[in-house]
Amino acid sequence: MNFQRLIGIFVLISCLVPRVSSLAADKVIVSYSSRSGKRIDTQRIGGSDHLAAEAILQAKGLDLKDVQFVTLAGDEPVRVEILKKGLVDAICTVPPGPVRLTREGYNILGGPKDLKIGSPISAVAVTDSRLKSNRDETKRVLRAVLRGLRFMHERKEDTIQIMGRWLSQTTDVARDSYDSILPSFSPDGGTVDKTYEFAIESRKSTVRADKPIPLSQVRDLTLLREVQKELRLP
Repeated sequence: MNFQRLIGIFVLISCLVPRVSSLAADKVIVSYSSRSGKRIDTQRIGGSDHLAAEAILQAKGLDLKDVQFVTLAGDEPVRVEILKKGLVDAICTVPPGPVRLTREGYNILGGPKDLKIGSPISAVAVTDSRLKSNRDETKRVLRAVLRGLRFMHERKEDTIQIMGRWLSQTTDVARDSYDSILPSFSPDGGTVDKTYEFAIESRKSTVRADKPIPLSQVRDLTLLREVQKELRLP
C-alpha cells in the first residue's frame, strides 16, 4: 500500500511520544566534531529512530552528509553488540539502552532533550471509518491513554516501580531511564505542528512522494481537545 493511500485511510488523533531516540557512540568518540565519516547503525532507514537521530545531529549543527546511516541489525540488543565489536561508530538507542551503555563507559552524543522539533514515535491513529462509526469507543481509548500519560508525569515513584516490575529493571536503572525518557512523553497527548510537519516531509523524501500533504489530511484533534477539557489538562 503506497504512502498517499495510507494518508487517506488513517488519521492521527493524538501524539504520545514526539521524540525518544538517543545516539550512543564508541568510548573514544566524545563530541559531534568527531562524527565526520562515521557510521551510525539504525533499525530502519526512514524509520522513527533514524529520523530522530538525524534531528539530533541537525540540532547540533552537523551536516548529515558527514555521516553514513546503515542497517546492520534491527533489534537493539544486536545493535549494541555491533557497537561493542567496533563494526559501527554509533547506534540509535532508547532507554534503558543509554543508561546501561553510559555505565559501561560509552558516550551519549544526544537525546530527546536536544530536540526542539521531534518526529512522532508513538501516537494514537484510527481509520476514518472507525472514527465516524465508533466515536465513543475511540474517545474512551484516548481518555485512558491521556490518564496514563498524566500518571507518568505526576507519579514518578509509582511509575519507576512499574517500570522495574514490567521491564525487569533494577530500581536504579528504572529511575535513570525515567529521568531520561520522561521529556519524550507528551503530558497531554499533543505536540506542536512542526513535529507533524517534520515527520511528513521526512517520510515524503523516503518514499519519493512529491505532492504537498496538509496537516488536515493526517490528523484530527477534535477528540483530543474534548478529552483534554474533560480531564482539565492545560
